[in-house]
Amino acid sequence: MVKMNSSSFVVSLAILIFGLSGLPLTAQQREDFRPRNVISANPFGLLLELFNAEYERVISRTSTVGFGGSTLKDDWANEHEPRVETHRYVNFDVFWRFYPGSNRTRTYNAPVGWAFGAKMGITAVDDGTYFGYGFDLNRSFVLGPDDNFYVGLGFGLKRLVGAPQDELGLSLIPTFRIANVGFIF
Repeated sequence: MVKMNSSSFVVSLAILIFGLSGLPLTAQQREDFRPRNVISANPFGLLLELFNAEYERVISRTSTVGFGGSTLKDDWANEHEPRVETHRYVNFDVFWRFYPGSNRTRTYNAPVGWAFGAKMGITAVDDGTYFGYGFDLNRSFVLGPDDNFYVGLGFGLKRLVGAPQDELGLSLIPTFRIANVGFIF
């Protein structure tokens, strides 16, 4: 039996989807080809034991859909007890993002610019696995001579259905895209 950790699973799934979502046939391409796919990951994950990756596909001039996952393992010691506690977080979400624009300025640029969206998926925190839903606010940029190097930043909140509530009576967790880098094609 092959064992995979959660970050390997997310990367493998992203590669599989990327491989199966080939580019359109040449006869169907428009002359003003615009990038329609983004694949990105957090490079800081190798150092901080925090990893996330995303695949995003343009479905209209103002909207995208995609999926992503993240994992975090945190070991820390309690001041009053000498033992080390390990906390883990793993999630997989599907999302929709809206990139607002203006007819006046013709700035419909999905998947580049400001975006807000909705997401839902499965989240495993410590000993429980829960369904969750939430929103996020993002900003993305393209760089390089061919505008194909992608940088994405974002923040959001996610409510876990059925999770134990914290001290404030909420079962919300923050979500971050510290600095995802990747390619737009």
